[in-house]
Amino acid sequence: MSTPMQTHTIHLLAKKEVAKNVFELRFSKPESFDFTPGQFVQFLIPSEEKKTPRSYSLSSLPSDAYLEFCIKFLDGGLASEHFRTMNIGTDIECRGPLGRFVVDENNDDHYFVATGVGLAPILGMIRSLIEEKKDDHPIRLLFGVREEDDLFWIDRLETLKQKHSLFDYTVTLSQPQPTGGWQGLKGRVTEHLLQHLGKQRFYLCGNAAMVKDVRTLLIEHGVDTTDIHFEIF
Repeated sequence: MSTPMQTHTIHLLAKKEVAKNVFELRFSKPESFDFTPGQFVQFLIPSEEKKTPRSYSLSSLPSDAYLEFCIKFLDGGLASEHFRTMNIGTDIECRGPLGRFVVDENNDDHYFVATGVGLAPILGMIRSLIEEKKDDHPIRLLFGVREEDDLFWIDRLETLKQKHSLFDYTVTLSQPQPTGGWQGLKGRVTEHLLQHLGKQRFYLCGNAAMVKDVRTLLIEHGVDTTDIHFEIF
């Protein structure tokens, strides 16, 4: 592992909008950079005469030749505006890796719950289980967004499903467009969480309200707090 808070200079390789105001960014990977899926880095965003840290989780694997992030651009946001205008090849400093939101080494089944760009670290964790660890335990993902325009990386989830017969995922929209023709599940993730509840280790990532509600619901249904890991975006 890299020394915590070690500073690296990386440059932008690719930038692609994958959903409404959601961008996939790939940066060069320093030779000395190693991390565990689920961890994050702090980008040092230039602002006036100082550099302001902003944290983003990695969605790539240590074996990938690049560092990948999935970022929701917010109008007026310091990092959002910087990345929005950032040109391919431009350098930026970052620190890390940081964080303890990683998959436990155990023999439990895995249940991941993500909303929005909370899918970023979770995708890396799932990829690691399937592609690197060759995990033979069931892996389930419940992914929620507001509407059709907010969906992204479904093609990646389909590819992972084809690779691993024990992986399955469910997508739900909390506010689908009336004329959008959405045929999948509707409602918040809490409305569908209990359908596949069993003896599992849970990993939650998304906004604070979702994490709180899902954690409360799991505890109410007998899940031990030590089996619930979470990261708030």
